[in-house]
Amino acid sequence: MLENVKIVSIIREVEVKNALKIMEALSEEGITYFEVSLSKVEMGLECIQAAQEYFVGTDVKVGAGTVSKKTEVDKLKGWGTPYILTPGFDEELVEYALEKKMEVLPGVLTPSDVQKAANRGLKLLKLFPADAFGRKYVKALKGPFPDINYVAVGGVTSQNVAEFFENGYAGIAAGSNLVPKQASEKDIKTIRESARRYMAACRAK
Repeated sequence: MLENVKIVSIIREVEVKNALKIMEALSEEGITYFEVSLSKVEMGLECIQAAQEYFVGTDVKVGAGTVSKKTEVDKLKGWGTPYILTPGFDEELVEYALEKKMEVLPGVLTPSDVQKAANRGLKLLKLFPADAFGRKYVKALKGPFPDINYVAVGGVTSQNVAEFFENGYAGIAAGSNLVPKQASEKDIKTIRESARRYMAACRAK
């Protein structure tokens, strides 16, 4: 599902009533894929469940990020959550999610992480933090792993989106530069303006 998605918006620590309005506003600007972080587990799960019900039958897709436990995988699978992202590469957790027929975008950083993911047949990975070794790092990874693609997470702004795509990333995930932590309805105007900049940068690639 995520292989052809240019941009995902990360929603972190946002109350449900605000998150729904923010996601609706972003969808109107063309951003329809979301990762709701489980950094605060109960808040994140409540937001995911509410969003999946609210946006049923629309183009909006709401997945879960910062997934770190099998119990979370079980709950998300039961709700029909379309995809999950993990903060790092946990072989046991990734294997469990794949057995549950869930789309997994695991976090990787090193060649060892990428090799483990590739050995599981995964072709799209979350490179986090994407700005740790410079934006050209992904080109180095493409040498031994030419068939693997990456979504950049960490350090992505509307000003540097083009650089990530130019260096070989398949997509980007925008965090607090798009939707700040604990954002509320009063932030929607600013979020919309930022979304337009992100979308313009993505359309240029």
